[in-house]
Amino acid sequence: MERVPPKEMALKIAKKLRQQRPDYQYLKQVFFHVRRLLSVTPEKGEKRLPELLTNEELQSFYEAVFSARNHEHMVMIKFLIFTGVRNAELANIRLTDADLQDLRIRIQQGKGSKDRYVPIPQSFRGELAQYIESQRKKKAKYLFESNRLKPYSTRRIRQIVKQYASKANIQKRVYPHLFRHQLITFLTKQGIVSPKIQLLSGHSQEKNLAIYRDMALSDVAEEYEQAMKSFPVR
Repeated sequence: MERVPPKEMALKIAKKLRQQRPDYQYLKQVFFHVRRLLSVTPEKGEKRLPELLTNEELQSFYEAVFSARNHEHMVMIKFLIFTGVRNAELANIRLTDADLQDLRIRIQQGKGSKDRYVPIPQSFRGELAQYIESQRKKKAKYLFESNRLKPYSTRRIRQIVKQYASKANIQKRVYPHLFRHQLITFLTKQGIVSPKIQLLSGHSQEKNLAIYRDMALSDVAEEYEQAMKSFPVR
């Protein structure tokens, strides 16, 4: 059976619905139930793999941060790189969220309105402790605050990251969320299984991590090609 053109079908539906004198909300509910009855779900767009920084680019980026000698920025960038927290999560971290004894940071009301903890490396504890102490002396409440003692906006954090990427002469797009991709990909390469990464990253579903497994696979392409040269089937 040939499908009726969309506009023609719309005219038929409109003729039927006109008697109901529908408003926007009514139509919205009608078509919601139509989609459910027909089991029609929206097509998901294909996820694009983010263009990660190479190890050399990441080192150049941090060298640009280090050479600026801005202690707050150094800690902020390391925090993004080591924890993979989202930009909005970083902006809302309070000093009281830091548990340096157990090497973890509490993320309150992250994406999906869920609390979780993220680990920090042992090598970062001393530097972070000194920074937190300096913030306490300023009577700060948040980990990263402006001169007006207000938490940095997500926009300001993006500006800071972009500024150092430009200084390092990196041509790729560099933004706070990129470091989240970098960390999760690195952990995947190290063999940390998805459920554990899901716990660290705060992803609501394990299927959301599939993209990182695809990215890690690209690293073995050359070795795979070499091995297949001796494969018995050609």
